[in-house]
Amino acid sequence: MVGIRQYGVFTWVFRTFQLAIDTIVLALASALVNQQTSGGSPGKINFSVAVGSFAILTFFLTAVGRFLPTILGNPWLIAFYDFVNWVFALTGGCCIAVAIRVHACDNQKYLDRNHYTQGSMRRCQELKALCFFLWFMFGLYVASFIVQIFIAKNDTPNYTFRGRGRGKGSGPAVAPRPVMSAV
Repeated sequence: MVGIRQYGVFTWVFRTFQLAIDTIVLALASALVNQQTSGGSPGKINFSVAVGSFAILTFFLTAVGRFLPTILGNPWLIAFYDFVNWVFALTGGCCIAVAIRVHACDNQKYLDRNHYTQGSMRRCQELKALCFFLWFMFGLYVASFIVQIFIAKNDTPNYTFRGRGRGKGSGPAVAPRPVMSAV
């Protein structure tokens, strides 16, 4: 069965750890959106909310895939989910790192000038934590993608057929039927 090997104990522990990190990313980004004092929330923080939400959604699609292995449990589909989460986490980590420009949170001049920190040391620390967890999430999904590719390659059947029909060179090698004189 296709979906059995990919749902070993290690995979479930790893995916549960990913879910915890995804939840932290979503919580930090949502808190930053909630604490926005003036104007709308910056798009980079909104993107981080979307990254956390999509990662949690794909976790549950993977979990449902355990019970529907032919539809949602396809190892190549799960590898695709991991790849998309990998790209989203990389993009979110880069966006937040560029937005906060990695300064010390006790530098008041930096806090006042940065649109994202809005003069708050707490907000600066939350942005740094969000940046860290996005990069950590990126690393987890890179590892998960690599493992899932190996699982998908091992679950893909190796066909020996080289063509269609019953022409010469197609199908498995079969010994010819013995002739009457050979019996």
